[in-house]
Amino acid sequence: MPAPGTDAPQPREATPGGPPPVAIVTGASRGIGRAVVERLSAEGWRVGAIDRELPTPGAGDDPARVHPVCADVRDAAQLAEATAAVVARFGRLDAVVANAAIGGPDGVFAELPLDAIREVMDINYFGAAHAVRAAVPHIRAHGGRGRIVLLGSLFAQQPVPGAAPYISSKGAVQGLMHALALELAPAMTVNSIAPGYIMTDMHREELAFRAQRAGTSFDAQAAAVRALIPLERHGSPADIAAGVSFLLSEAAGYITGQTLNINGGVQIS
Repeated sequence: MPAPGTDAPQPREATPGGPPPVAIVTGASRGIGRAVVERLSAEGWRVGAIDRELPTPGAGDDPARVHPVCADVRDAAQLAEATAAVVARFGRLDAVVANAAIGGPDGVFAELPLDAIREVMDINYFGAAHAVRAAVPHIRAHGGRGRIVLLGSLFAQQPVPGAAPYISSKGAVQGLMHALALELAPAMTVNSIAPGYIMTDMHREELAFRAQRAGTSFDAQAAAVRALIPLERHGSPADIAAGVSFLLSEAAGYITGQTLNINGGVQIS
């Protein structure tokens, strides 16, 4: 997919020549969320950047385009207030990208603390659900066809041992996407992106944990993962942001209920 400033997909507008479209991105302070904010703002979107730690503006952030808001996605009321604040700032809402997530605990499922399992579901699944519930009334209020993108995971489709809470939460997100695609049609499209091995802080922490457990180095663990990837590299947050850009564009107007797999060929479907 083209990079910003080339032939990037054009963002949707309610009317030709109308106001810039507005999106909300959760988990916006780092990693994939941060890359999505940067990509969309570069393409002309106005973006509400929501995170439980107030997102720090990037070097290129224009306050006229990016509005950071502090909210915990586990709290439906906080997320509703944050969404309303973005609408008050930019005057409308056209899309939501539910990205906020944590990796959660690794280990044998029956031995994991229940509180840790609940936290993964609260952030990864209920956080996405709260984002959609907060956004839909505002999207409907401004007419046009809205866009919803949920961040799933390769591992909801191709599980690995020791990560049952994370896999379960992303499987629930996948089911939510399928249900909402039918429920919200034709007013909105609802799709998901399933990233593979993306070099984010979360993945770096996982590689460090594996290295410590196996008595090897971080670089050795990273190389072992790359060996699983046909394209022979880790994905980057920018790769996922490019997928989000596509699903929010007019080019994806007839796509709903689908998962865009961005995994370097780890899973072929």
